[in-house]
Amino acid sequence: MATQAQMDRLVGKALFSEEFRAVLLADPEKAARSLRYRLTGPQAARIRTLSAEELESLAADFVEATDQGTYQGIGFW
Repeated sequence: MATQAQMDRLVGKALFSEEFRAVLLADPEKAARSLRYRLTGPQAARIRTLSAEELESLAADFVEATDQGTYQGIGFW
């Protein structure tokens, strides 16, 4: 089971890497294994609820918030 911090890192890496974002959307378990994390069924299912558009929007919001110094956390979990 991935911890909360690991889940944040998993999604966080997807915010910075378009290639990783594609892997995460296609195969959440594979993406997690690449970081040596193990997802539970519900964790993988939650990631599968994300669309590419939603993840792109999270990435854009993150970049904007960090550029403005207003980043407060992802708020996905």
